[in-house]
Amino acid sequence: MADKGTKKAADADAEDGKAAKKSGKGKIIVIVVVIALATGAYVIGKGSAAPASGVDAGPTTTTTIPLIGGCHTEPEPGAPAMVVNLAETSINLADGHYLRVAISLGLCVDVVLATPEEFMSAPAQDIVVSTLSGSTMTDLATAAGREAAKQTLTEQISAAYPGEVYEVFFVEFVMQ
Repeated sequence: MADKGTKKAADADAEDGKAAKKSGKGKIIVIVVVIALATGAYVIGKGSAAPASGVDAGPTTTTTIPLIGGCHTEPEPGAPAMVVNLAETSINLADGHYLRVAISLGLCVDVVLATPEEFMSAPAQDIVVSTLSGSTMTDLATAAGREAAKQTLTEQISAAYPGEVYEVFFVEFVMQ
């Protein structure tokens, strides 16, 4: 009988060992699943979280009156804090002449770009080409003519980029 009792005790110990192994594996599986769910929730939550400061969260419901060149905050005198350089452009002028022009755009103080490449410059480049194409070399050869062209470009580009661009700079202006 002692053998039967020992055998029963051994069987009971074996059952407990199997149960312990099963519960240990179960705990590991539960931990792995919980970690996977937490990681997934973090990744999904990160995409829907509020944007970091300085990132445009989209249109707002508040209305502010634009100041100089459409800026919401008056720019500091002197060089702008952020400048975007447009690609150099060759433009056909009247009478078989051409103009090679490079322009930089002075951005409003409250415009924050991670990189200048982030700025969508195609509309501004189109305005430069359409405004200066067909001009006469005589008109653009004088300081007053260049200043008038610069003023026109500033008005049109500021209107195309309200609250973003307030000034146009001629970086290169070569006619032939």
